[in-house]
Amino acid sequence: MSLFQNRLTKNSYILLSLFFLVLAIGLILLIKSCSKKDANDYLSESNFPSIKIMVQNGCGFNGVAQNVRNSLINKNIDVVGIGNSRKFIYDESLIVVKHDDEVDLRRLKNMTGIENVIYAVDENYFVPFIIVAGKDYQKFFKTVSF
Repeated sequence: MSLFQNRLTKNSYILLSLFFLVLAIGLILLIKSCSKKDANDYLSESNFPSIKIMVQNGCGFNGVAQNVRNSLINKNIDVVGIGNSRKFIYDESLIVVKHDDEVDLRRLKNMTGIENVIYAVDENYFVPFIIVAGKDYQKFFKTVSF
């Protein structure tokens, strides 16, 4: 075999190796992007059970608890009761944690945007969370009436 043929054969192997390397990287990237999409679909809020909450009017403005409940209808939140807090002293809305469930708390915070949290854990309480609507409730909940 001549020197020219020998170099041609080596160059062919190099080009063929590079081709397969690029092909393998492309397949890996394709598989990863499909996997991420499937994982995001799986982690969609609609794949989880609804979070049961109670809504309390903590600011004293008329109809706030009902407005908050109405604004949560299209979310994965089941409002099982509304009412007034003991005192109308809340400037900021907050989540009261009754059942210590950090996963559902994170979900509730993501769905409502409320970051203020108070832990008053009572595992026998009938709902895992209470949303107390403060004077800033319109920052988190659109006023909706039916």
